[in-house]
Amino acid sequence: MKTRSPLLRRTASLLPGLALAAGLAAGPAAATGQAPAAKGGKAGAAPACRPSARPQDLPPRPAADWYGLYVGDKKVGWMSARTTHETRDGRKVAVSRQEMLVEATVGTRRVQRGAREERVYDLAGAGLLVALDTAFTGDGGNRSLRLACDARTCRGTSTAADGSRPVEVPHPGETLAQAEAARLAAVRCRDVAGPVLQAEDLRVKRMVDRYAGRTTLGLGGVATPVAVVEEREDGDRVAQRVLLADDGRVLETRVGEGMVIRLEPEELARRIDAIDLFATLRVALPAPLPRDVPMSITYALRGVPAGFDLDDPRQRTARGPAGETLLTVTAREPSGPDAPRGAPAERGDPDQAATLDVDWTHPRIRALAEATVKGVPGTWTAARRLSRAVHDRLDKVYGQSQDRASEILEQGKGDCTEHTRLFVALCRAAGIRAREVKGLVYANYGEGGPGLYWHAWAEVKVGNDWIPVDPTFGQDVADATHVALGRGTRQDAIALVGALQVLRVETRKP
Repeated sequence: MKTRSPLLRRTASLLPGLALAAGLAAGPAAATGQAPAAKGGKAGAAPACRPSARPQDLPPRPAADWYGLYVGDKKVGWMSARTTHETRDGRKVAVSRQEMLVEATVGTRRVQRGAREERVYDLAGAGLLVALDTAFTGDGGNRSLRLACDARTCRGTSTAADGSRPVEVPHPGETLAQAEAARLAAVRCRDVAGPVLQAEDLRVKRMVDRYAGRTTLGLGGVATPVAVVEEREDGDRVAQRVLLADDGRVLETRVGEGMVIRLEPEELARRIDAIDLFATLRVALPAPLPRDVPMSITYALRGVPAGFDLDDPRQRTARGPAGETLLTVTAREPSGPDAPRGAPAERGDPDQAATLDVDWTHPRIRALAEATVKGVPGTWTAARRLSRAVHDRLDKVYGQSQDRASEILEQGKGDCTEHTRLFVALCRAAGIRAREVKGLVYANYGEGGPGLYWHAWAEVKVGNDWIPVDPTFGQDVADATHVALGRGTRQDAIALVGALQVLRVETRKP
């Protein structure tokens, strides 16, 4: 992986997206598995740090590196990456190319997501991003984005099943330093930070790659000295851990305890195991859980990383007697008078804005929202109507996935991701602030017994309060078996994959 590419971070959204395609009450967030562990100790002589090194000084890696993507000891996909220096239209540029595929069985369906990305940077001056060409295929719908950038603006076209749309955004300020951040941090022995444009929703993320020293990595029984770089987006609770060889190759990336991206020969990287996401990513429970509202449920958890904050007005954590995390989730009906709805706002507030996927400005989305809440001034009353409309309108299909709200409405079916995305779009079209939630929910599938499965639902803002709503289950207020791990665009919850355990559960009426 020659560059710290945004497509590597796309793994963090592709894999949960694939897992959430498992759907209704389940959809464990898939990701990557077991590689040789890095061990502390003497790491050998380190190359001299070069604090003034520029990204343009790093040598290109024109031959693709290949990686296996693992959940535990099961491979769910592959990734390839390379960087070249070229001349295009008389300009010398660096071209970063990545491709990846993730695939698994969800119920009776084999679901798959692929992504291909090319980012082009000027080799002169600050190394600004000058072009972006991305395509997503398979489960989630086929779509692409092509942008050309000058110093101030990026313009281009977004294409999906319903046609092409013009796109124009301010230049994000992304440079070659962000594409090469992990390598650059390892060479400089210091942190590298900067903005990155996320292709799937045109959000600008501020990324930080922190140089964390050196260690050794066991490869084929040989202790290999490596640099350690911890990568995170501003606000992330857990960093990805990137291990780089002294020649600049990324040997391994770890996300939490259960996910690994590992350098492999191409032939091995392309071999994907047949896994059932339900079984692989289920978090076992000691007993069934009630779905009553109101209800408080306390989960004794092991495997929550230090600093991984789970607290919000509905969830509270405490330290247990044996060091476990005690998470109490309380579900209540909202009290007090209903708040009036606001006016839709296409831009600005991220909980109101239209995006490529939450495309609530589409005429069909706006028409359905207006028809559903016409004459309803209250926020909570309108949100309940919209949730029930989504629940009644969409057929419940495991592993059926589309990413764009307008396409979900057109196809008329889906699982938890589709129900949530369409509901959020309808709420925003109706002047209601709404956001997506990713987490775990109780279910009892097949022979596995009771467990928590990865799931998506929504929250709507009523007055000063955020109320959880599950349009997939048809719950006006999501019950206390919904454990929220991340909201909106946050993706760091995947760090819990393969690590989280429920030791015991206690329930009580609040």
